[in-house]
Amino acid sequence: MAERTSFFPKNVFGAFGILFFISGAIIPLQNLIIWGSEIVIIYFVSSDITAEKLSLAVIGIGIVMMIYGKKKQNQI
Repeated sequence: MAERTSFFPKNVFGAFGILFFISGAIIPLQNLIIWGSEIVIIYFVSSDITAEKLSLAVIGIGIVMMIYGKKKQNQI
C-alpha cells in the first residue's frame, strides 16, 4: 500500500513555519477589518517600514521554514 505524505512536514521547521505564517497574517487581517482596504494598500506601497511590510517578511520566513522542513523530512 502506498504511504500518503502530508504537505506539512512533521518536524520543528514545519511547526514553526506554520506559526510564523499565522502570526504574520494577523496584522494585515486586523488592519483590513478595522481600517479598510484603502488604508492597508497605502501602507503596503509607502516608502516607510510598516507593520504590514514586516508581516510580509514574517510570512516569507514561515514559507521558507515550511519548505526547508519538507526537504529535511524527505532526507530522513
